[in-house]
Amino acid sequence: MSQTVRLGDVLGSKLEEDFKDFDLTEIQQVLEQLRDIDAIDLAHAELLQQQSLRGADIIVGYLSRIVKTVGYLESQVNSTKNKVSLEYVAPDGARTTVDMKKWAGESSPEVEKVQIKLAEAKGAKIVLERKYEILVKSHHHFKDIAAGLRKTILGYSSGTSNAAEGYD
Repeated sequence: MSQTVRLGDVLGSKLEEDFKDFDLTEIQQVLEQLRDIDAIDLAHAELLQQQSLRGADIIVGYLSRIVKTVGYLESQVNSTKNKVSLEYVAPDGARTTVDMKKWAGESSPEVEKVQIKLAEAKGAKIVLERKYEILVKSHHHFKDIAAGLRKTILGYSSGTSNAAEGYD
């Protein structure tokens, strides 16, 4: 009997993940291999399809964690701004205006610190999304090659549909 894997296991238990520690070694190996190797036969094309999907699967797990982290950090930016704004008092004892409180919240070092973390997380998310797109497109590319090899080498035809239809 296999071990139970719950969605919470994939998402992780922390609200803010250590996304800089995500291990992309296998992803980079797959991408390098896909870049440097041409499919020489049907079995090889199918193997490259599988490797593409394996890389995409790993990235999906990381993307789920980074999306959770981005959402958490966005809420932290807002709550930190609000907290600083509410606590702000004019330093000279003069009347504290709404604009002064707003500016205090927007220029606070605490807010800036969280915004920098958020920017890093959003950058990491973009990297993961682009690598995911490359892997999925590679999978479809090798799928098309495999379909062409089946038709030309094996004389196999799955009908009149074009294997490349629907892939952009």
